[in-house]
Amino acid sequence: TKETNSKDNTNFSLPTTLKDYLIFSRNFYSGFWVRFIAYIIDLIVVAALAGLLNTYSFGLLNRELYFPILGEEGLSYVVVMFSYFILMTYYFSQTLGKMIMKIKVETNKGTKLKLSDVLYREVIGRLLTIALFNIPYIVVAFTDKKKGLHDYIADTVVVKEDFSSIRRQMNEKIERMK
Repeated sequence: TKETNSKDNTNFSLPTTLKDYLIFSRNFYSGFWVRFIAYIIDLIVVAALAGLLNTYSFGLLNRELYFPILGEEGLSYVVVMFSYFILMTYYFSQTLGKMIMKIKVETNKGTKLKLSDVLYREVIGRLLTIALFNIPYIVVAFTDKKKGLHDYIADTVVVKEDFSSIRRQMNEKIERMK
């Protein structure tokens, strides 16, 4: 049975038409509510880590600062938030919230994320989204690939883990056909 399983993986065939592919590919991407829950989990983790950092630094980093885009935030919270999202997304393609919700970040082509992709997505994209009062997050609910502004800026998508390898195989076959 191991031989048939490995043969099944290598003998993957595309849907018969582009229309079939587009219908099938709708299942690849994570929707608004799943991403929202993952984000809430991540914010809880960030708040806990920022609290630990403040405890460890004896509150020296617990300074209220005014950031023109973010508003008044604690320095430790901002440092932990950006560090957490950048490092987790770069090294694992997932944050803890995404791991729990079984979703991950990939490039639009399905390749490994580069540091520049992550920085565009997590710094520039999120700062712009925050500056626009988080409205661009709602766009996720209405786009075909469930992409937010930060995804468009970095050319990334958030996919369901179960469909990640199928999506990658389909993208590779399409590239070979060109």
